[in-house]
Amino acid sequence: MISVMFAFQVTFAAMQSGRVIGISHQMTGEIFMTVSAEPGDSLSFGWEHSFEHVVWNEYYTIQEDGAFHLDSIAVAGFGAGIPAEMDCDYRYENGLVYMEDIKGSVFPEFNWIHSHTQLKWIRLNDQELLTGEDLPQGAKINLCVK
Repeated sequence: MISVMFAFQVTFAAMQSGRVIGISHQMTGEIFMTVSAEPGDSLSFGWEHSFEHVVWNEYYTIQEDGAFHLDSIAVAGFGAGIPAEMDCDYRYENGLVYMEDIKGSVFPEFNWIHSHTQLKWIRLNDQELLTGEDLPQGAKINLCVK
């Protein structure tokens, strides 16, 4: 679990800023984390695909309105719902296929049913905020900018 001191430091820092990323339980409203965020910050998720069991990383930029623009996806292979024919640029590096310059993929928030094994990490500006073990298994999670 997230250390108490780290959680306090992150929450205190978030309170000093005007905008925060909040990670909470969709049903109970329990807040797991808040952290300062500004437009232009990068948010990334590291996943393991639930069927293919390959790396799936997503990279977003926080927009002025708090929405998340999908900048790129990095995957270790294709199949079972992994987009293979997107209108974007492709490159191959270190065993991953990167799909970049993705147009028009903007999300106001993220909602998912949490899995300790599928979520590997969430990072803000390349600093790890949490790992899959830090959130409750099977919980309905929401991540948004407030």
